[in-house]
Amino acid sequence: MPAPWIVVTGLDGSGKTHLVEWLASATRSKKFHLPYHDFVRACLARSGNGAQFGDIHTDRLLFALDGRLANYQIREWRQAGLSLVSQRGWTDNFVFGAVQGVSYEETEELLRSYELERASAYIHLVADPHAAFERIKDDADHDKYETAEFLIPQYNETLRLFDEVTKKNPILCEFHNIPAVLIDTTNKTNEDVYDEARQFLARAMPQLKVTMGTAAGAR
Repeated sequence: MPAPWIVVTGLDGSGKTHLVEWLASATRSKKFHLPYHDFVRACLARSGNGAQFGDIHTDRLLFALDGRLANYQIREWRQAGLSLVSQRGWTDNFVFGAVQGVSYEETEELLRSYELERASAYIHLVADPHAAFERIKDDADHDKYETAEFLIPQYNETLRLFDEVTKKNPILCEFHNIPAVLIDTTNKTNEDVYDEARQFLARAMPQLKVTMGTAAGAR
């Protein structure tokens, strides 16, 4: 069996960064971020001249390429026995693609998730889009998707993705039966979110030891 891989995904501004930091420490896991490769940010800025809907096809190709290349590294880590916690996972390709008007079928054709590593658990975070934007609006490291206008459909598509996987949409069959939880962080402290994640993992992955810790801030 490969080493465990926990994916923390969801809406920008919902608290993914802090939960990944805490989980990596609490489970003594290696943390990483998708997109994984440095070339993606510069290429996204070039694609469509930096517009969210300027060149959707190139955007989707970039994310699929990054995911498929990152999969080699993820597989090597797991085969070496390294437990992993990532900020974002394969499902983000479907969420962002849907916001840009790309169907699940088209995204799967590019990504071929059936050829990629299968995560051990998914933690989906959401928050009220307006509250989420307030958390990230002053982030100097933002990308072209982190706008108030984009967060609203991203929120809706995050919820739809979780629902479609739960309902066993056949296009998303590679994510069926992977333990998953949806946490709304709008009115929760970081400690509330950590505790809810810990309880979920205790049920979903009882073999995984998760120690409680605390951290400040919100993201």
